[in-house]
Formats: sequence, structure tokens, C-alpha cells
Amino acid sequence: MGDDNATAALFEGDTGDMSAPARMAAIALKRDRYISGTAYDTAMDNLDQVTRSLNNDMLELVVNERYRIMYATPVPDADQNPRSLKTRVSLRREEAALLAFLRIRVLEYENLHTPADEWFVSFEEIRAALATGAGYLASRNDEEGVLKLIGAIVSSLTTYGYLERSADDETMLRITALVPVVLDRDLAQTWLDGRDEIDDEDADAGSDAPAGDGGIDDANGAAGMDDADDDAGDKEGE
Repeated sequence: MGDDNATAALFEGDTGDMSAPARMAAIALKRDRYISGTAYDTAMDNLDQVTRSLNNDMLELVVNERYRIMYATPVPDADQNPRSLKTRVSLRREEAALLAFLRIRVLEYENLHTPADEWFVSFEEIRAALATGAGYLASRNDEEGVLKLIGAIVSSLTTYGYLERSADDETMLRITALVPVVLDRDLAQTWLDGRDEIDDEDADAGSDAPAGDGGIDDANGAAGMDDADDDAGDKEGE
């Protein structure tokens, strides 16, 4: 073990036994909402070490090979367990409604065999989905207030890693592969149907952060907030 530690040492006095690539992948999983691309490949190449590092911080690794996505989620709460490095946050119902809409859009794109890097949605499409017809915000009459609220919802889902802003067009956003990973088709349709009750088991409910008014726990871990972000998570749950 001593020789292994010496080989893996990255700085003076380093007693760690993980290689540099494994450490980088584990740090990314603890810090970021999710990892993909080359970071995903690095984590897969060092899976045992990465998993052990996450477990030491009370985190479980979730791997989706179809979409090449990984994220770390807090282990189930127990009296004897210390607090996980990451905590879970709550999605408000309007945020859950947008997430469901995005999942349905992904399904449409996948039916057309559209590559994931081309899953775009416009702000106007999001506004129409939430504020017209049977949309979650359709009953509100304050148009300016609705637009402001939708902007805040889009910002939240961008922070959580479900959307990415386009560098070329500020009115367009890219839907990330995290959306179909954390939300299956049936549950997305349930949310879009506006049902009041969402089965806790289907939603994998359970959160360390306070739920919002009618909030839905986002227990996928990818939206988990690091300790440094706890205050922001709490504010969004208020």
C-alpha cells in the first residue's frame, strides 16, 4: 500500500491512493450537476476508485450508458449517517412542469433521430407551453409577471443542468441529455397532465433542502446543490 500511495502522490505529504485522472473525475462529480463526454470516459476508466471516493462522502454514483451521463446522488438518509457532501433541492411545480415539457420535446427529437447536441427549444416555445392553453401558468393574467416568472424558471433549470444557453442566439436554449436521464416518459406525461398527486416512489422523493410551495423533490442528485450552494437552494425552496 505504501508503494501505491507513493506512486499516486500528487503533492508533498500526499497519502491518497487515487490516480490524478480518477481524482479529477471524482471532484467533477462532487462539484458539478453531472458529467459527460471525456469526463464520463475518464470516470469509466477509473470506476472503482471514483465510486469509492464518492461513497466516502456519502454519495452514490448513477451511470446512464445510453446517454453517457453520470451524476452523484446523496445516499438515503439514516440516523447513523453523516450528512452527504451534496444535498437535494426542491423543484417548484412550475419548474417540474417545464422539466416535463422538455422531456416530451426530447422524445419528439428522439423519434426524429435528432442528435442530442441539436435538442433546441426557444424561450417563446417555453412561454407558450407554460402560459397558454392548459399550461401551468395559463390562468395568470399578469403578462409581465408571467414573463418574469418564466425567465426565473428557465434560469433555475439552466443552473440545475437541464438547459444550456445558446452562444449564437440568446432566445434559444439547448436541452441537455440530463433531462431524459432523470425523468421517464410516463412521469413526464403525468406532470404535464397537471395531476395534484405525484407518486413519491416514481418521483424518488426525499430532500434535505426545504420544499417550495407544492414543491416536488428533485432527488436525482444531478440537481443536488453543493454545500456552498445551500443558501441558494434554500432560497429557491422558500
